[in-house]
Amino acid sequence: MSALRFLPRYSVIGVLCALFNNLLLIALDMLGLHFSVSVAISVAVMIPLGFLLQSRLTFAAQPNWPSFWRYAAGLIGNLPLAWLLMWLFRDQAGMPMFIAAPVVTAIAFLLNFAASYWALAQRPTQLKTVD
Repeated sequence: MSALRFLPRYSVIGVLCALFNNLLLIALDMLGLHFSVSVAISVAVMIPLGFLLQSRLTFAAQPNWPSFWRYAAGLIGNLPLAWLLMWLFRDQAGMPMFIAAPVVTAIAFLLNFAASYWALAQRPTQLKTVD
């Protein structure tokens, strides 16, 4: 599958973004901001940053607005699913957090990769027609 060729680069950028995101959330918490405000700021910073890094370094694509909105929609669309999975694994299945969190992170990683590939991988500029 051609999408898998992007996975190593996506993984490196994804880990760097995850680390930066965690540092940002911790710093905002230390400043006394409420969790919901910190998450909103994090999303506002990380989606454009992740988009630029993934589009340029992972997919070698020229950033553009349609790709940005696809990327943002894909990542924002995965958030409710991640919360639902955490609720299912942690609250309903009784998994300890040290197991539930990595499982949800791995699932979210795969979903985010799929969304990023959909948003940023090179697309043909026009459909070919049969003469």
